[in-house]
Formats: sequence, C-alpha cells, structure tokens
Amino acid sequence: MAIINKGQESPEMSVWRQRLWPVYNYELKKFIPMVMIMFWILFSYTVVRNIKDTLLVNAPHSSSHVLPWAKILIVTPASILFVVLYARLSNIFTKEKLYYSCLMPFGLFFLLFGFLIFPFSDYFNASPETVLSWQESVPFFKDLFPIVGYWTFTLFYTMAELWGNVGVALLFWQFANQITPTSEAKRFYPIFGFWSNLGLISAGLLVKYAQHIVGLFLMPGVPKATNFLMQVKLLCGCVGFGCFAVGIIYWWMNKNVLTDPRYYDEANLLKKGKEKKPKLSIGESVKFLLNSKYLGYITILVLAYGITINIVEISWKDALKTHFKGDHTSYQAFTGDQYVLTGIVTMILIGFSQNILRSFGWRSAAIVTPWMALITGGLFFFFFIFKDLLSGVCAYIDMTPIGVAIWIGLFQNVLTKGAKYSLFDPTKEMAYIPLDEESKVKGKAAIDVIGGRAGKSGGSMINMVVRSLVNTLKLPPNVFFVTVGGVMALICMWWVWAVNKLSKSYQEKLDEKQHSEK
Repeated sequence: MAIINKGQESPEMSVWRQRLWPVYNYELKKFIPMVMIMFWILFSYTVVRNIKDTLLVNAPHSSSHVLPWAKILIVTPASILFVVLYARLSNIFTKEKLYYSCLMPFGLFFLLFGFLIFPFSDYFNASPETVLSWQESVPFFKDLFPIVGYWTFTLFYTMAELWGNVGVALLFWQFANQITPTSEAKRFYPIFGFWSNLGLISAGLLVKYAQHIVGLFLMPGVPKATNFLMQVKLLCGCVGFGCFAVGIIYWWMNKNVLTDPRYYDEANLLKKGKEKKPKLSIGESVKFLLNSKYLGYITILVLAYGITINIVEISWKDALKTHFKGDHTSYQAFTGDQYVLTGIVTMILIGFSQNILRSFGWRSAAIVTPWMALITGGLFFFFFIFKDLLSGVCAYIDMTPIGVAIWIGLFQNVLTKGAKYSLFDPTKEMAYIPLDEESKVKGKAAIDVIGGRAGKSGGSMINMVVRSLVNTLKLPPNVFFVTVGGVMALICMWWVWAVNKLSKSYQEKLDEKQHSEK
C-alpha cells in the first residue's frame, strides 16, 4: 500500500470509518501514543482530585466552604509562581527538558505524599481540637483555619489542582498543538477525547473499589483509618506509575515518531538548524498577552468555564459532606461513581458530536458547552430555590431534599464536564494552532494555568462574598442561591459572546496562515 501524505483522503476510508475512526493506518504510530499520554494524564488527575476533596473537605471541623479560601489564597498564587518559573525555563531548556521538568516533580510529590507524608500526617498537622479552638476564638475565619491546621492536605490539594492544568493543558495539549497540523486536528482531537476517557473510567473504578482491593491484603476487622491509609498508598502509587508512563511514552515519541517527516512537519527543519524562536522576557510576554484580543477571547472561555463549574460545585460538595457525614470511604466511593459516569457520558457525547466540527464548523462545536452549563446549572439552582415547595415530591420518591440535590448536582457535573471534554477542550486547543510559537508556548501557559486557576478562584470569590453578605445581613438562604445562580447565568452569556467573537478571529487566522503557506 502506498504511503499517504498527511491530509490526503484515502480511497479505502469508508464514510463510517471517517465518522468513527478517522485515522489512517500509517498515522497509528503517532496517534496511539498520544492517546496513551492523555489516558495516563486523565487517569492520574482523576485519582488525585478525588483524594484532594476527600481529605480536605472531610477533615474534622472542615467543609466545602474551605475550598474557596484554598483556591484564592494558596492555589492561585502557586499557579502564578508556576507560570513565572515555566516562562523562565522555556527560555533556557529544550522542549524535551522543559517537558520532563514539568512532569517529574508532580510524580515524585504524589509518591512522597502517599508513602511518607500522609502516614505521618497526625504529626505534621494540627490536632482537631486545636483547629476547633482557633475557630471558636475567631469565628470570622472559621473556614480558613482547617487550611492552615491541615496544611499537608492543603499542599496536596494545591499540587492536585496544579496537576490538572499542567498535565492536561501543557503536557498533553501543548505537545499535541506542536506536532498536529489543522488537517489532522479536525480528525484527531475529538477522538483523543473519546479513547483517553477510558482513563477517567479506569480511575473512577479504581477509586470506587480501592477499599475492597486493599481489603484483600488486610486482616478482617482492621480499623477504617488503616484501610483508608492503605487506599491512599495504593492510589498515590498508581498516580506515580501514570506519571512515569507519560514520561516514557513522550521519550519514545521523540526518538521514533517526531524524527519522521510524515508525522512532524518541522523535523527536517530542526535537522538543518531551524532558526531559534523569539525569547521574550516575562514582562514582554504579559504585555503581548494584554495586547492580543485573540488570546483575550480564549482567556474568557477558560475563565467562564472555571467560574460556572465552581459556583455549582461548592454548593454541591457541601450537600455531599452533609449527606455522607464525613465518612471518607463512602464519599470517595460516590465520587468514584461520578468519574466513571463522566467518562461514559463523555464517550457517548463524543460519539454523537465528533462530526460537528467537520459538518458544522468550529463555532457550532464550541458553543455547546456554555449552553449545557447554563441549562444544567440553572436546573440545580432552581431546585435549591424552590426545594421547600418541592419537598412533597422528594417524599413521594422516598428521598430527602439533600439526596435529590446530590443527584441533580451529579447530573449537572457529569453533563457539563462531558461537554467540556468532548467539545470545549478540542475546540479551545484548535484555536491555538494558527498562532506563532511564542503565543502557543507562553500564551497558552498563562491562559491555561493562570486563567484556569483564576476562573476557579473567581467562582470561589463569588461564593464567599455572597455567602458572607447573606450571613451578615441575616437574609433568607434562598437569596444566596438566587444571587449566585443569576451570576452564573450572566457568566454563561459572556462565554457565548466570546465564542462568537473568537470564531470570526479563528477563521481569519486560518485563512491568513493558508495564504502565507501558498
């Protein structure tokens, strides 16, 4: 069979194959390793984000209300520091060294936490009695003190939050954007999400059944605390293995795939001494981002998603804590179900939506997620606002209002994240492809790491301010849900506006790039 050039349609590719598996046989050497990288990144991220909530939210005298404090005071500054360091290292290291420098510290930390820090966390952290005394002394900072007292859990929470942005945004998507032309991206990107979501499902199953797995190696009657300790060791060990696997696959691709001109257009340029990419200072990079409307639109997309999902999740996790009454294992098993369901729903959505890009264009694919967030989030807050009137319905189906709220929140979380993974992420990453190298590297790092964190911090800040005002003014609880629900709706409409603006700019840049290549 003759070798097919990239972008050339194969006469042997049927219509159904173009819809379900639009990958030529010669492209499998590049496609499968990329799927495996995303699989292990999603797997490890799903595991650590389950642990971070289980530890911090369910700690004694803690709740989901500590999360906004952690995101604003700890995670966001840490994200800014990471981007500053990343920008400096990108001017010093080669792409390969930069990749390993981002990957390996996370893998080592999660192993260290599971096998050294967490087993001795009682010695490192303040006692529950101490945390309670702090809260009683200064009630205004009640939700801040668990972050300080249980600082090892806060450190893990911070690293897990950073890993989500660094792993998905930089280690996978930035690498994919560097080696994938637009002609391949339209076929590959939706399918990346489809197959790599097996990592989400695998992690969810591991989390759900972790207590049963470690139970096979423990004597009957072992205390719950010992069982949970072994669960954390198991989960952190799997995360460390996942990070190691990503590094091995990336190394193999650089040695065996990116040296082949069929898979990487710039391979021959690199061998001939490709001109060096411009190296801007951090100040020049920030100025460049502020002056770019195009990158500004992408930033709005990232911010809006972070704000909307966070506004809903804080109220939902509060309901989860109330329902499970601080039981770590039950809480973790439920969130394991959540990730399994999210992975399955995402794969189904990709199955239905992977052809939207090819059939209807970028805008139609990108605008699904904000509307999904608006509709499902609106349903969630509608129930909380009118839950007293709906209590009879809850009793009729033999459920408490909190139980119904949990399932509506799960519905919102799964569908919105499914839309994000299946459509939001691929379209957002495609928007970077027409940009120059400087914008792809430093611009993407700033948007995805700082922008992603600022979005979540923004949602947290909104929750904190509104809740404080409601408590201070002694307003009815419904005022909180009406206010944050209204803010969420406004953010979603801002998101839709940015999609429309970016769609026009994206097409213009594609046309410019195609014209310059002729």
